[in-house]
Amino acid sequence: MLKNLVKLSDSTVGRLLKTFFVFGLAISVLMISRSQISDDSLHLLSRGWLFAAHGIVAPIGNAAAATAGGYVPGSFSAIVTGIPLMLWMDHRAPVVLILIFHIIAYVLLDRVVKAELGNRARLILAIVFWLNPWRLYQSGWVDNSNYVFLAGAVHLWTCYVQRETPKFAASLIMVVAVGLTLQLHLDAVVLAFASILLWWRGFWKPHWGGVVLGCVVTVATLIPFFIEAYHHPEIVPGGGEEPLGSNLIKVWPVLKGFVYWLRYPSLYASNSMTVFDFTPAFGISVGPAVTTLFRGFTWTAGFLALILSVTANTWWFRYMKNPDRQSAVPAPASQWLGRYAIWTLAACLIANGLSPEVTMWWHNLIILHAAIIPIVLWCDALLRTPKASMVVKAELSYALVTIILCIGMALGSAHYRRGGSNPVMFLQPERHQMIEDLGLNQCCISEDVVWKAKQMYFYRAYLSPYVLPDS
Repeated sequence: MLKNLVKLSDSTVGRLLKTFFVFGLAISVLMISRSQISDDSLHLLSRGWLFAAHGIVAPIGNAAAATAGGYVPGSFSAIVTGIPLMLWMDHRAPVVLILIFHIIAYVLLDRVVKAELGNRARLILAIVFWLNPWRLYQSGWVDNSNYVFLAGAVHLWTCYVQRETPKFAASLIMVVAVGLTLQLHLDAVVLAFASILLWWRGFWKPHWGGVVLGCVVTVATLIPFFIEAYHHPEIVPGGGEEPLGSNLIKVWPVLKGFVYWLRYPSLYASNSMTVFDFTPAFGISVGPAVTTLFRGFTWTAGFLALILSVTANTWWFRYMKNPDRQSAVPAPASQWLGRYAIWTLAACLIANGLSPEVTMWWHNLIILHAAIIPIVLWCDALLRTPKASMVVKAELSYALVTIILCIGMALGSAHYRRGGSNPVMFLQPERHQMIEDLGLNQCCISEDVVWKAKQMYFYRAYLSPYVLPDS
């Protein structure tokens, strides 16, 4: 059996792809069933609840960071959370749509990798994207940053299909996808910068008719925001404590963005993802011991995986510079994917430098699809060498470790357990219909101790149809 796996025939690859997909899907479903919410989640859910329960479409999204000021423009966040709540009035309903977005993203990336690199590289993609702990963790709870993976995949796919010939529909889809995602998360500007750089370097050929129509559609969706901003200019992002471009002077936020580029393809997840406590899942007699063992396992696996990511990126930079001087090379068509990754990374670092906010782990998740490319190319190159059988064994072992880590996240991480160490909590108001409708008190922990101090903030920031200073 192992010998057949090592050979990686098309039928074997097909079976493994189905197996990995089922594991990833099952872990996401487990996470959704155990999903907790935080204050930020409640902020997003309130937009959807107002739309689903009362037909109110707020023209703005979540408040931007204090350093940026203002609010995320547009009503897409209200729509994308509200429509699932119309079908199922439960806080987990929008998460089902998030999971669907992730599945579509994976399908689009799989099509590109299959066309460029062949069938075996699809297996690498399944491991480093579909089973990726950064993506899986974001597939089971409500947050703005959890929607962005689809936009990243759409960007790569639309660039790929237009690498030689402009296409009206592809250009339209790209612009609308980026424009609507900006209404969920301002860091989608990374894809806008990437589009400009890739066009400048000739890696995609836009259809200007599609681009113009996409801009018209995007601007049309922002008309309610423009009307509100005319009366309340303070809601426009950018009027915060720090000026645009301040991170270029500080330097570290830009370097931090590159560090996350290296971490995203690995198992070295964010600290907030790995605050494990298995006591709620396994009880006081077993939970603490499992927690200690799993923390050690996670740190070891993460550190070793980070070394692999650094090695892959070092090879990738050398390969892009001198492809003929490398002993192991991927499929000839991989040059386009490699260049796409380089200019997307450049766009990310530019955006991190211009941002008024210090780079956080969720800010650059929209480029995870590009950050995994060096790993995919490196492994594809190794699979074309005499060491292929050893590489396959390493890939399968890596997949097993990844699955174990992600199951642990689903059972012991803060967003997927009720209680334990440093639990995720939301602000508890005095009895409110939204809390009852979404079933939050039955499954999530509330922070009722500080309710009196935050009562006015709750009504202004969460349940007001328009979050305005004078509302």
